[in-house]
Amino acid sequence: MNKFEFGFAKEDITPNYGLQLAGYFNLRPNRGAYDRLAVKAAVFRNGDDCTAIVSFDLCLFSASFVNELDAMLAAENSPLAGKTLFCATHTHTGPYVAPLFGHSFDPEYVASVKAKTITALENAYASLAPAELYVSDTECTTLSFNRRYIMKNGKTLTNPGKLNPDIDHPEGGIDPKIIMMQVRQDYRPVLLLANISNHTDTIGGDMVSADWPGRMEAEIQREYGYDIPVMTIIAPQGNINHFDVSTPVNQTSYEEAKRIGKAYANAILAALYRLHKVENTEITVKRSTFEAPYLQLTDEEYAEAKRVYEENKDAEMEPGRDLTSEDIARGVPAVKKMFAKKAIDCRENPITTKRIENQIAITFGTELAFVSLPAEPFVEIGYAIRKASKYPYTVLAALGMGEVGYVGMPHHYGNGGYETSPDRSLADRTVGETMIAGAIELLK
Repeated sequence: MNKFEFGFAKEDITPNYGLQLAGYFNLRPNRGAYDRLAVKAAVFRNGDDCTAIVSFDLCLFSASFVNELDAMLAAENSPLAGKTLFCATHTHTGPYVAPLFGHSFDPEYVASVKAKTITALENAYASLAPAELYVSDTECTTLSFNRRYIMKNGKTLTNPGKLNPDIDHPEGGIDPKIIMMQVRQDYRPVLLLANISNHTDTIGGDMVSADWPGRMEAEIQREYGYDIPVMTIIAPQGNINHFDVSTPVNQTSYEEAKRIGKAYANAILAALYRLHKVENTEITVKRSTFEAPYLQLTDEEYAEAKRVYEENKDAEMEPGRDLTSEDIARGVPAVKKMFAKKAIDCRENPITTKRIENQIAITFGTELAFVSLPAEPFVEIGYAIRKASKYPYTVLAALGMGEVGYVGMPHHYGNGGYETSPDRSLADRTVGETMIAGAIELLK
């Protein structure tokens, strides 16, 4: 007798008009919504063992946010307390639920998101019914690009601008793999989950949107002919985005989100025939914690930061436009000033508390595993984990169980690039290796 069961529920977490959107350096009160945001809860049970995966259409959240959700579940004696993987889609057109770039969050909105998360998990658990699990993978090589480039002067630059003649070559590669998981009940697909490596920042502006994962879901539902839930788990993408620098085409718009969402949907739909049933659905859940120390500035980096700040100390942000990482490549003085100040704060105003982060691994039999990475990890971190994993289908949940910012390998630091620019909250150069070791241990 099949003991495997599945339940699903979601709640709307679209913010009210005017709430600030996360993801950029400047404040962006929203002027409405292109599409709705959701918290989605998928619950799985096999006999007495259960687990859940929760996805938020949000930019990021902290470890304390996860700990509070677990405490709320424990207070209700939920069997999902401590056994749930929480992750974000990283949309840059959703509200803050954690501080970012010096901006705070709305406590009422955060409280609402937490309450709706518990409701979604409760409803999903209540809807548990017999199910079957299917898995496969495919690839897409045309929608993502390594966004860190080695320039002709030997330095690394993030988003150097389209058709920039000073680009020499990309610093690294991409991760084209898409792992697909499908759940069926009474032979009917009732969930489709995809693990994709790409940044979720295609729209810009001040309208709320779930970005390309939302458009991908809509396209898949259109093809299915009914509203099958689609969950996007973002794979390591800290050094990846959708900008093709070899073309002059504008790639920041809602139309771009629709294009990418449709293209990913088509790649997934074309590969559904490859899905095969997971016969062993035994569930295991393991958790661990690790310290993510803060970056320490060298004397040379400190001196350079003070020089840059002094040169740009009178620069001010331009009102009325988004300031993104591309502005760094263009040498916008206000952004130079801001990053110099961040670097100076590493030395003069360091964070002295210990930062403890969570990792969780969920496995289904011997084929399928999920493991969280509380950061925007570079793809090289994902390569290392999948290479060491004994599970043929290892889903890497970036922005999972917390967020310590961008995390690369040691060789990614010290040569430039927005992601590894000194900041008092940036993780130390060794944290990527720590995350890899933690994930591999959980997957043993």
